[in-house]
Amino acid sequence: MFWNRKPTPVNEHPGKIFAPFTGTALSVDKVPDPVFSEKILGDGAAVLPEDGLLCSPVDGVVETVADTFHAYGLHTADGLDILIHVGLETVSLEGKGFSPLVKQGARVKKGDPLCRVDLAYLKSQNCPLYSPVLITNPDSISSMSVTEGPVIAGETCIAVYQL
Repeated sequence: MFWNRKPTPVNEHPGKIFAPFTGTALSVDKVPDPVFSEKILGDGAAVLPEDGLLCSPVDGVVETVADTFHAYGLHTADGLDILIHVGLETVSLEGKGFSPLVKQGARVKKGDPLCRVDLAYLKSQNCPLYSPVLITNPDSISSMSVTEGPVIAGETCIAVYQL
């Protein structure tokens, strides 16, 4: 019934993806893992986090939370699928070092906390901290530019795209 439908989330920041962590942003081609640097999963940017609070980089809906809490999939009102992958080789940690703050189906705004990450633990387990933020349906956009340098979670735009 139409009155039971959830409203489509509004994207208050169309064409922009914000930093999911405070740290340093870089182009995804600089991530030392070919799955990301060769854009096999999608195109975007990455952040080397300095703070362990993972925030939503967009307004949207949490479509997936990995069982091991190391990856989050978001869907935006303009039809993009965004993957945030925290660190490299972190699936092997089986959820240790991650404290999720959202569940599948949650509506989020840019800057909303998604997960607390124990960066010291990830480092102690030899997991590089590079955290890609990818558009996994890149055919949905016509162009994208990425900004590199110091960023603040939920405040600094790291990628601008055109549909």
